[in-house]
Amino acid sequence: MKKNILFTYLSVLLFIGGNLDLSAQAPTDSLHQPIIRFFDGFSQMNVTLFKENTTPDFVLYEAGMIWTNDTLTQKVKPNPSIPYERKNTFTFLRTEQQGDMAWVSYWNQAVIRRGDQIRNARWLESVVLVKHSGRWKIRMMHSTPIK
Repeated sequence: MKKNILFTYLSVLLFIGGNLDLSAQAPTDSLHQPIIRFFDGFSQMNVTLFKENTTPDFVLYEAGMIWTNDTLTQKVKPNPSIPYERKNTFTFLRTEQQGDMAWVSYWNQAVIRRGDQIRNARWLESVVLVKHSGRWKIRMMHSTPIK
């Protein structure tokens, strides 16, 4: 009797597992990578990384301001005469995906060294990602600085 129950239970699990479309779900890492690469743009002062990881209609809501890729390109300009370094750390809180759209929320922390000054900054952020040209890209980002 116990063998029949066990066999039935395992058969049901195999049937359910065999019918799940796991290929439709992106691995969490693939949803986090555009975010990490986007912020590598700040670390490397490389605006190309912004554009590679965002959609053409990307919008960033940053502390009450509305920014686009054009805004980022204008704001992020390296000054070779001042040493600059930025290290980003992420704590991903929640990641969800439905088809070709995903939502990610996370804590973002950066240690920024500019010349002799060091600044520690933190934000609570969320992004909406969409599949664009076969890759996950950020379409919208909301960023709240933490005092």
